[in-house]
Amino acid sequence: MPAIRDMALWRRLRSPSFALLAVAVALALVRANDQPSVDVHVGGTSASVVPGDVALVALFILSAFTLAYRARPHRAGAVVAFAFIFCALVIATAATNGATALVGGAKLVELAGLGLGALAFVRTRDDFEALVDVLLLFTIAADVLALENFISAGGGRQSSFLGEHDYAALATLPLVYGLVLVFEGRRPARAAVAVVAGGIGCVLGAALSSLLGFYLGAVAVLAVVLLQRRLHLRSAVVAALVIACVSAGTLTIRSGELGFLQSWFGKPPQRRGQYAGSWSQRLIYTYIEFRVFVDHPVLGTGWYPLLPPKEFDRYLPAARKRFSDQPPRYFPRPNRPLIPQQTFDQVPAELGIVGSVALLALLVAAGRAAVSAARRSPIGVAWLAAAIGAIAGEALFGGTPLAATVWIVLGVCAACAAWPKVTS
Repeated sequence: MPAIRDMALWRRLRSPSFALLAVAVALALVRANDQPSVDVHVGGTSASVVPGDVALVALFILSAFTLAYRARPHRAGAVVAFAFIFCALVIATAATNGATALVGGAKLVELAGLGLGALAFVRTRDDFEALVDVLLLFTIAADVLALENFISAGGGRQSSFLGEHDYAALATLPLVYGLVLVFEGRRPARAAVAVVAGGIGCVLGAALSSLLGFYLGAVAVLAVVLLQRRLHLRSAVVAALVIACVSAGTLTIRSGELGFLQSWFGKPPQRRGQYAGSWSQRLIYTYIEFRVFVDHPVLGTGWYPLLPPKEFDRYLPAARKRFSDQPPRYFPRPNRPLIPQQTFDQVPAELGIVGSVALLALLVAAGRAAVSAARRSPIGVAWLAAAIGAIAGEALFGGTPLAATVWIVLGVCAACAAWPKVTS
């Protein structure tokens, strides 16, 4: 209890601007489908306006106004510029696909307000600690529900109140943050809470992409520590134990989905689909979206975000022939939209080369900003690496916690260059 009372969050909530950021982050971590809504008719469709939408719009306006009259951290301008270009492409191309696609694009773009809010109001390490408090409290709450369900159900992957991928992606951020504290040799009690809470979320969410993101984040932290010659044996041992425990737990829960490894290195399958798993299905979707990209290389199909059958059904026969050993249920249905499984497939298919370059430029700009701040703290580099891993396993959709965490990370990368150097 004392640890909760002493959180930086309570002090920073006295600032109205930071309080708005905290509220917007909290609401964005609750799926839009789970929030009360009011339907507003837009063109030929209806848009559900939820409290999170109101908070994000207010945060965007206040952040833009604040940044217009305040100096931005070094390299933040490039992050903002490429974020604007990417968002403009989403909105402009979605508008050509009808009102439903435009609403979907707007729901994704409004989450960029979280990144702008982080840039405007996370200007010190104390601000950042308060932001982590919000993420940590949500992770702990998700862990409690997930553990209860895990015990009552006798095991298995858990979604908590977020969804499996969103849960794991959120939990990865406190987990990587905890590793940063371990390597910095600071606040051991807080580091333990962050590592345990984040580790439980990563294991129970059991998203292999978030596990990959955790590995990438850990490698990023280790690289910075090695370059600064601050690696200590105790920190390395603790980190190794954490990585081993999270890996063992996640891979145990997802062991049934690793059939592709048996297919590559084990005995030949005895029956059709014997080694089929979720990653087999992802490969099918990747193939179809690649074919979509090849036929629409410059700007893609335009943002939907769910691909309608008219954009992919002609590639289904080739996909069935190419992956004839996979069960029929793994192929998208010709009468239903295709739900993109990975951001790195979704963006080329729906935004083409132009959108892919814009996203890559945004990630590179965020990476440069985070690297420039690595002497102060490796958290920006580590979180960006973790986010890149997470979006390798889920596409970007408005109203999802995963998309919210991505924008938060981009904002933190842009902001962290202004933080003072951390001292033990």
